[in-house]
Amino acid sequence: MAAQNLAPALSTGEDFRITTNIEATQIPAALRKDCVLFYTPDTEELAQKVAQQAGGAITLGRIKWKKFADGFPDLFVENATSIRNRHVAFLASFTNPTVIFEQISVIYALPRLFVSSFTLVLPFFPTGTMERVETEGDIATANTLARLLSNVPPSRGGPTSLVIFDIHALQERFYFGDAVLPLFESGVPLLLERLRQLPDRDSITIAYPDEGAWKRFHYQFKSEGYPEVICTKVRDGSKRIVRLKEGEPKDRHVVIVDDLVQSGGTLIECHALLASLGAKHVSAFVTHGVFPNMSWVKFRADLGNGAQDGFRYFWLSDSCPQTVRDVRSKAPFEVLSLAGPIAAALQI
Repeated sequence: MAAQNLAPALSTGEDFRITTNIEATQIPAALRKDCVLFYTPDTEELAQKVAQQAGGAITLGRIKWKKFADGFPDLFVENATSIRNRHVAFLASFTNPTVIFEQISVIYALPRLFVSSFTLVLPFFPTGTMERVETEGDIATANTLARLLSNVPPSRGGPTSLVIFDIHALQERFYFGDAVLPLFESGVPLLLERLRQLPDRDSITIAYPDEGAWKRFHYQFKSEGYPEVICTKVRDGSKRIVRLKEGEPKDRHVVIVDDLVQSGGTLIECHALLASLGAKHVSAFVTHGVFPNMSWVKFRADLGNGAQDGFRYFWLSDSCPQTVRDVRSKAPFEVLSLAGPIAAALQI
């Protein structure tokens, strides 16, 4: 779809889909392992897309999610005996802490139903995105959640496999114990495929809002040869202000890349800086659009008049289901689905 046609499509509610080259159907049929995928009510839409991507190799299982009168979970795995000796997976969503306990209960139960193997897909590892352990008494909740997941019972085939996309703090991967096998994936390949489809793909520059984002993501853009811009945060009294560290954004379509967005303050400051330095268009990509308290409403759309108007595109994955529902068909947002990479990961 041409860039000039995107805004009308979003404003009229058309279903805009991107085809990526990361599809489970690329795996030879003889090497695929058929899988039963369970999901939460929140991840049902993504689970259906994963099954479609798998070309029949993944079927969907069902769980009844009810509550007792006292509010505690009343859970039931339908046709539990039918998954014996099957490869089983669960697509979780921990973006709301109130539903983690009921999902942990399911996650601990499924491997014990005599399944051949068990894979837990947790697209967004939510804890540790805001916390800083700097003073005695600070509690690292990311470590707590990793310990919970590290104690998922083994299946008949061995330890649980755990699939996570773009974990926020890279050191958190070392929180997981030896009883699980973590697979850390990235949503950046989805962005790379989307950039190849843009009519102005030859004028793309990749920007990083800080040195940390550059360290974790720049290697994925090396083979594409995109110029880079690196921003940095400097202190001005009690404030932290975004400044340009290196690179040239003038007359370029600059795409800011980071792992997640919360309030969006840093991305908005970075956009304003790049626009003031002459960027023709500014877009953004994050794997995880958290957007607490509907903070996505701050992001204005560039509908064709340039970077001064707002963001040309704001790409995010469907790792945070509520956000996807909130921003669907609203410019400048566009969802790049993790369905293909998840389907491929379930058929390793």
